[in-house]
Amino acid sequence: MSMTNQQRRPPIRQYQGEAVTYIPLTELHPFPDQPFKVREDKAMRETVESVREYGVLTPAIVRPCESGGYEIVSGHRRKRACELAGTDALPAIVRDLDDDAAVILLVDSNIQREEILPSERAQALKMKLEAIKRQGARHDLTCAQVGYKSDGKKSVQIVAEQSGESKSQVQRYIRLTELSPQLQELVDKKQLALNTAVELSYLMPDEQARVAEAMGSEYAAPSLPQAQKMKKLSRAGELNVNTIHAIMEEKDPAPSSPPPAPYDLGDKQYASFAESIADLKNNDKDCSCTPDQFLAEFTGFVRKFHKEINWFHMDYYEAVFPALTPVQLDYLRQQMDEIRTAVDKLYEQVKGM
Repeated sequence: MSMTNQQRRPPIRQYQGEAVTYIPLTELHPFPDQPFKVREDKAMRETVESVREYGVLTPAIVRPCESGGYEIVSGHRRKRACELAGTDALPAIVRDLDDDAAVILLVDSNIQREEILPSERAQALKMKLEAIKRQGARHDLTCAQVGYKSDGKKSVQIVAEQSGESKSQVQRYIRLTELSPQLQELVDKKQLALNTAVELSYLMPDEQARVAEAMGSEYAAPSLPQAQKMKKLSRAGELNVNTIHAIMEEKDPAPSSPPPAPYDLGDKQYASFAESIADLKNNDKDCSCTPDQFLAEFTGFVRKFHKEINWFHMDYYEAVFPALTPVQLDYLRQQMDEIRTAVDKLYEQVKGM
């Protein structure tokens, strides 16, 4: 039996030493430009059921708004779960936080969640980096705020250490914020590799739009070397529709000499080409496939399939469609059914493991 609204409001007085109060949902406002989307997915449905059964177990963190009500710093998903569960108030801790302290707390409260998209992580890391930079430039920080002492470290190094990423990886993510929304979406869908997207982020907005259009017509994403070539032509003012298509139709040449340090191989970065070779020869390292690798390779297969099957839409083939006999059409249907059967078989195997 689910709990009533009144039962969902136990007399919580403190949570980890801080006072908790129930705030009507109508008085709670989202944090401006907060990067984490609130999705009504399976995880949300489970949260809603938990709220209905047990109430909100962990209070949100909010701060007073100058115009009235409260701004949510941590707890946007919990607020939405309360709305879906039919609860009219959310238990929350009220803190007086300045803008930078609130941004840092917002990011720290969400950045370790597994379902965060690359574009969300990119915007969050950028927001935190800018907040820490502003804090470091001020001299009025007090212990009451969420501040970080630099100890001689650069702001990006602080963000990297606290997010569990390398400094270079944080910088790559932040570069994604310079991508167009369309290209960011392709990164989120794993249709555009992170390192490739970083190179494309240096293109002008109109050039990025042309690359996105080319990806749609080619049914393929540019490789890292291709993106680097586009970046070089962009800086020279020579990147246009024709050069973009020409580059994407090229085959990547085999490297004639070791790349300069630092050397990127997949998601790893090495100090030198020799270091990458030593890593490849390491028999003790874990070379097993990862979920991300499996999905990336399967996505590549799907893109290739789309590109190849699109050939049959050409006028050369469409001219014979009306001439196909019923027997031939039945054979064609059988061939397509075999494709569906193979896909379904793979999916059932994956789901059943």
